[in-house]
Amino acid sequence: MMQDTLTHRQLKSLIHVSNVINSKLDIDTIFESIMNETISVVEAAGGGSIWIFDKNQNRLIAKSAQGLFYPQIFRQIKLVSGESMTGMAFAAKKCLIFWDEVEVKQALSTLTPDNRDLLDRAIPSNFHFTSVISSPILQKGKCIGVITLDSFEQSLQFKQEDINLLEAIGHQAAVALEKSSLYNEKELMVRKLSHSIEIHRNLSNLVVNGEGIQSIMDLIHNTIGQHLLLFDEIGELKASACHSTFSVEMTEYMKAYAKQIILTLENSHTISEITINDDTYHLVVLSLGSKLKSLGGLIILSKQKMNEVDIAALEHACTVISLELVKEQAVFETQQRLRGEFVTKLFTGQIDEVLIQKAKNLNFDPNWKYVALIINFEDKLDEQKVFGDYVIRNLLHMVNMPLLGGNSQVTAVRDENQIVALLSLHSRVSSFNIVAEIKELARKLQLQIKNKYSEIDVSIGIGRMKQGLTLVHESFVEATKCIKFLKNYQFDHRILSYTDLGVQRFILQNSQEELLDFIQEVLGPLIQYEQSRKGELLSTLIVYLDQNQNIKKTADSLHIHTNTLSYRLKRIEEILLTDLNDSQPLFNIHLAINIYQYIKDKDTLQKYNS
Repeated sequence: MMQDTLTHRQLKSLIHVSNVINSKLDIDTIFESIMNETISVVEAAGGGSIWIFDKNQNRLIAKSAQGLFYPQIFRQIKLVSGESMTGMAFAAKKCLIFWDEVEVKQALSTLTPDNRDLLDRAIPSNFHFTSVISSPILQKGKCIGVITLDSFEQSLQFKQEDINLLEAIGHQAAVALEKSSLYNEKELMVRKLSHSIEIHRNLSNLVVNGEGIQSIMDLIHNTIGQHLLLFDEIGELKASACHSTFSVEMTEYMKAYAKQIILTLENSHTISEITINDDTYHLVVLSLGSKLKSLGGLIILSKQKMNEVDIAALEHACTVISLELVKEQAVFETQQRLRGEFVTKLFTGQIDEVLIQKAKNLNFDPNWKYVALIINFEDKLDEQKVFGDYVIRNLLHMVNMPLLGGNSQVTAVRDENQIVALLSLHSRVSSFNIVAEIKELARKLQLQIKNKYSEIDVSIGIGRMKQGLTLVHESFVEATKCIKFLKNYQFDHRILSYTDLGVQRFILQNSQEELLDFIQEVLGPLIQYEQSRKGELLSTLIVYLDQNQNIKKTADSLHIHTNTLSYRLKRIEEILLTDLNDSQPLFNIHLAINIYQYIKDKDTLQKYNS
């Protein structure tokens, strides 16, 4: 199973805990079930405990202690905030990991003598802590308790999926406590939850069967009969389930609204009223993920006011959605890591049988044709700015979308502030006009990114198409050269294919100092003349060469008489001590003019003429 997501067994365990929470009212029974399930699926856990903060005693009280403990003694321990691993997680309001005996011992040193004595009596003498995870139970941004897992074996280490599970279990425990309070306060409303239990069971089945986010949204929509919109952590619409009456205009309005509210969510849910097209809706926004790591929000638009039990049931559904989002994100990140490692190795040119086999496992045909693209991003105001993971993740999705086609596929991976994409083309795809097609796709991608992120400058370098994986690294080197050229030299468009490079390849092979030396040698007197007299000889020469030395076309383009042009050309020959009809010096002049036009900082030429 992949490293950063929950295992199938853990996911089933979490669903079982959810069902227990929905089917039992006794909070102590629920806590016992939570600890049983958690310890059973976390291999490194030899014991565990759930602590709830008691306002009257101002202490954390152990409500469940299982595993290698004597519960009747352990439950006598009462911790203040900041005391031991559990108290530290409570104070920090975040998951804390104590990886080894040294860290655990240091944390245990904060125990009061009485609590230390109780702890020593509660654990068999032949066992001692080797590592500990403590995760807070947060309710509406407030820490109300802690779940702690303890390991007693050096050979067993907690894993990232164990931490993910414990954080998810903490969310479930918070829901359980909130629901327990609702049950106690409103017995009449409890009976209404039977419907919510059925919803949750159906949601659980969808998750186990791998149906995905949209199926979950459709189920909730069909059950409650209201408009639902799911937004990610930066307010982008990820999925929706609405009646046909919900127009495109209303969707666009909610997209704009979500960008404001999702980024400022502080509580588990907010309730307000909103007017769209003269219709008033009750708007409920439910947060996804945790306060420390938001995954976005679920927005419900309802004509009728929703009661607390309905909202609590939806919050529970949000737990399932959050888990699915975490799973999708973990799968995406793992795929990115695996493909990124492959693409990075591929671009080094070190091809061997192991890499070829890995290519086949990742669905890369060694005999297909390949083109490397580099999409470079820079902030218009701050070139050194490093973009956040969520921006790069969105950009990666955008790169993957427009480049896909029936006879092609794309693999895009992050490389600092740029994305490296490998375009795979079926071996039967003709190379005829393929460069133009790829450039057109690149232009569409560039426009799409600019429309979404106006503050980002996008440059795209495209290597030449190569037959087979063994030559892919050459295309990558070419794309890199294109990006280098776009960064260092003046170029009207921010998309450049290596196929289009002519004299520019000469530029890439030399330092700017060497290029300036060459320009000075060939054009220096003319540039100096222009700087001192602000004439039009240099621009005339550029147009003359662009028009293939055609006198009439050049004169028409400059809007001057042919006699005037002839005079200017004669003056240019005098200044440069050359004959524009002599092919050898003309070649050097033509080359120097081309390079001169690409030099961004032409003022640097002044030092050669001063």
